[in-house]
Amino acid sequence: MTSVISEIPQLDHATGSRRLPDADARLARLAARVREDIETTSHVRDWIPRDDSSPDLDVLVIGGGQAGLGTAFALGRQRIDRVLVVDDGPADRVGCWDRYARMHTLRSPKHMRGIEFDVPSLHVRRWFEAVYGEEAWAEIDLVPRLDWNDYLRWYRDITGLTVRHHTRVTAVHRPTTPDGPFTVELTGAGTGGNAAGTSVTARRIVFSLGLAGGGGQRVPGVVRSLPRERWFHTEDPIDFDALRGLRVAVLGGGASGFDNAATALDHGAARADVFLRRETVPGSNPLRWMEFPGMQERFYDLDDRAKWDFTLLSGGLPQPPTQHTVWRCFAHPDFALHTGCGWDGVEVVDDGAGGSELAIDTHAGRVRADVVISATGYEVDLRRRPELSEFVDDIALWADVHDFAADHPAGRSPYLGPGFEFTERHPGTAPWITRLHHFSTGARTSMGVTGNQLSGIYGGISRIAGTVTTAITRENWGRLASDFADFEFREVHTVGPHGPADGPYPTRPRY
Repeated sequence: MTSVISEIPQLDHATGSRRLPDADARLARLAARVREDIETTSHVRDWIPRDDSSPDLDVLVIGGGQAGLGTAFALGRQRIDRVLVVDDGPADRVGCWDRYARMHTLRSPKHMRGIEFDVPSLHVRRWFEAVYGEEAWAEIDLVPRLDWNDYLRWYRDITGLTVRHHTRVTAVHRPTTPDGPFTVELTGAGTGGNAAGTSVTARRIVFSLGLAGGGGQRVPGVVRSLPRERWFHTEDPIDFDALRGLRVAVLGGGASGFDNAATALDHGAARADVFLRRETVPGSNPLRWMEFPGMQERFYDLDDRAKWDFTLLSGGLPQPPTQHTVWRCFAHPDFALHTGCGWDGVEVVDDGAGGSELAIDTHAGRVRADVVISATGYEVDLRRRPELSEFVDDIALWADVHDFAADHPAGRSPYLGPGFEFTERHPGTAPWITRLHHFSTGARTSMGVTGNQLSGIYGGISRIAGTVTTAITRENWGRLASDFADFEFREVHTVGPHGPADGPYPTRPRY
């Protein structure tokens, strides 16, 4: 059997809305309004002292998905202007939404505050209404996935963010002095076609690398032991057309498990079986409770014991599929759900017809399949992140700070500061580590809701922007205070009655 991993996009969506005939004109009017709103509410002063001959970026954002774009925009709202976003994907696909996300709609409520930050006209609602109309927005419960991808492309363009696509980070080097910049090596088409790559220097870095950014894919050994062409993780780019006529076994009954089973069946798979160890499909979504300001924006301010206890509680609660996804699967007669059915082993066996198949030993007996999709999520392990290889021994983990976290997987989560910044494992040995921000899944223990996901993204970008602004102010306070000492804005030019030489007399106020 040949591999079915491919770079093709998955083009399924379920919006009944039709683009309005005058959508382009409506979007143009909205764009003008957004630009006016941004201009009206922007800080005017370029306030950060700097050497204009220095090439250092204020902030490099690694990852151009929703979290990376939202971070860059929030920083810009503070007039932190030297910001570059790099992303290894193409410009027409933003984050996961036209790559490995395979649901029809987002799972987060459509009305949540998000990456529009403090500009309401930038909200996805305004974009959707411009494209499809106000009635269409009222009719949907959840934003269609591919519409979200299109919105993010529009958001990136309308906010004027600097994004370098087709650019991969190959290494991040520590500063040569405690207050010096980081050097980041880049490669890819976005570096100007330089086969040897290029490099940039940055005062700060935000690692905004999605679900895998805290470590990587979690794939159990029973699956990983199979030939690589026989199994896929849900994050893999999969050519689902190549699964036509095949039997697909999905390990994991969370949201992504159902999404991938349905996508395989939509593309003609002969059968799709979803297996989960739980006796029932989870029905309650704990994230819906978490979507309020105290949780999204202030969880960090709780004491560590409270944060840890909540992590243990919430970490044991499953993320369910949406009702639409369950219906989508059961609409296919060749779909089967197996609850209370973990896997004991998988092997490649003779299929009796000159080929081979997979024999899966489950708690309920042996099942035959052709390929496996592992919907088993992600694990937090910073040692798996190549961009952190020079820093991983300097980063404090929860297990380093608290004995009660030592023997739990969540103890491998980084112990973050208030703006998602790493902290020193050994105080005084790596003072520059706080200029690296972990905006990914490993932040959950410190932040409660990982700010890179929509359920907490407004609070996340707010915290990063605020923390970076505070840090830049502190670092430059000597120069800022000196500038103040030399500052003069002449308000009064004459002391006495207004005369002809003084120009027009100001309009008298009306009381």
